[in-house]
Amino acid sequence: MPTTTGRLGVGIYGIGWCASQHIVAFQKNPQAEVTWLCGRDEARVRASLTKYELHLPDARTTTRFEDLLAAPDVDIVVITTPNHLHAAEAIAAAGAGKHIVLEKPTGLDEHELVGIRDAVRRAGVRTIVSFELRYNPLLRFARWMRASGHLGNIRFARAQYLSRVTDWYAGWDWVRTRESGRSHLLAAGCHAVDALRWCAGREATEVSAFHTHFTEGYEWPTSIVVNMMLEGGALGHVTSSTDFMMPYTFQIELMGDRATLRQDLLQWQDTPLDVGELSAANPFADVKLEASTDPGGRPAIRIRCAMPDSADVSHHPFQAEIDELVTCVLDGRETSISVFDAQKTMEICLAADRSAELGGRPVALPLIAD
Repeated sequence: MPTTTGRLGVGIYGIGWCASQHIVAFQKNPQAEVTWLCGRDEARVRASLTKYELHLPDARTTTRFEDLLAAPDVDIVVITTPNHLHAAEAIAAAGAGKHIVLEKPTGLDEHELVGIRDAVRRAGVRTIVSFELRYNPLLRFARWMRASGHLGNIRFARAQYLSRVTDWYAGWDWVRTRESGRSHLLAAGCHAVDALRWCAGREATEVSAFHTHFTEGYEWPTSIVVNMMLEGGALGHVTSSTDFMMPYTFQIELMGDRATLRQDLLQWQDTPLDVGELSAANPFADVKLEASTDPGGRPAIRIRCAMPDSADVSHHPFQAEIDELVTCVLDGRETSISVFDAQKTMEICLAADRSAELGGRPVALPLIAD
């Protein structure tokens, strides 16, 4: 039920770093307004609003999630709480008939994933999962290069999520635990898994992984390498780690039988890509292409755009995510990152963690029958 202003009402549950950017995005969407804020402590909610310079004089504040679910002026619930709470809260929100923005990870095991899936199916609500890097210009362009055939048939895809998260992070107390953080893939590297799926356009059929533990303070392994067999005989690889002494790095590579995209560089072996023709066909105004060379002096095309090169959520494209959900709610159609689609990403993460616990033994996908 829209609010008295005719806009969709939004309730935010968990007022912290990520939630601040969801709020900003909803404030910029003319068809939505934040009507409720929910946190464990009202003083901390107010402190967070001050910290992130958010002005919400008309929003009501509560410490009870049930109040958001019962509120007639809440159409959309945003869940940005610690990881182990996501599934139960998403199931409850769906049961209350609320549309959902769900931070990753969606669920921490198959039981939770099935619970979310079934609750959302029963309710018929719209959902979007915050794999917001799909809206980054580089990833959108990489997906288009593959889908348009410029790379040819994909033979290998790789994504890397390399970070250095310790006690500077506001969620350190819970993310470091097995109960809530669970693994680096579930806590962070699922972004890389999702990027590989989305850009390569091929689902994983089997995974084999190894993990290790270097960074003190975590109750779970802090680095994992994941090898995948993809549909059509292609191979995939994900590295997810918080152990490296380097700035945050997010990388994507798609290697086809015509050309290869490696982060911001396009290269080829036999038939050159024409930078003029490619620029004319490129559908993204925020992506520019220019003739260049690689470090060895060989011809290449350089991709110029905003890169996925920051762990700061204020740098992430939440606006496009929120705008898509609002449009889909109003149009009565599914989003591109619904819980049904995101489940496939989460299953790869679960399978990889299971394989690593088994010393690298392959695990077949999918884990969950439809």
